[in-house]
Amino acid sequence: LSEGLAQYFAVLYAAEDRGPEMLDTLIQSMRKSAEPFLGQGPIWLGYRLGHIKADSRVFRATVYNKSAVVLHMLRRLIGDDAFFKGIKGFYNANRFKKAGADDLRAAMQAETPLKLDRFFERWIRGFGRPSLRVSWHNTDAASATIRVEQTGPIYDLPLTVVIQFADGRSE
Repeated sequence: LSEGLAQYFAVLYAAEDRGPEMLDTLIQSMRKSAEPFLGQGPIWLGYRLGHIKADSRVFRATVYNKSAVVLHMLRRLIGDDAFFKGIKGFYNANRFKKAGADDLRAAMQAETPLKLDRFFERWIRGFGRPSLRVSWHNTDAASATIRVEQTGPIYDLPLTVVIQFADGRSE
């Protein structure tokens, strides 16, 4: 947990220093680096990840990068205000103590009406990923309908849909 928080706050610092595009670039890079190791175990296993196969890349990809990406998803899901209040509450409640994912979940839950149990179960304790099916059809020349379905276990996740128009504009 501490490594993921440190990694995410380093990303936020870089984005503050270099601009908001840096946030997207770093999150995307971390997501890609974690992708090959997703089946190796959940975040909560911590330093044990990669130990059996003596592959430290599993530990770094999951504990540092996937953790940071999951924290970013959590922030997008509950919003900046709730996320940063939750972080402050987490640090205040656990200063000089050993803290874990359940403590972070409780601090975040205190700041949002959204139920976060499933988010933490899937993204922190689990090591699967959502399966999404995206389809669309034009309803007329000026509009379209986009449908996003999850197949398999349900994951709570923020999803941004970008529509690119024929003239090159995107929204």
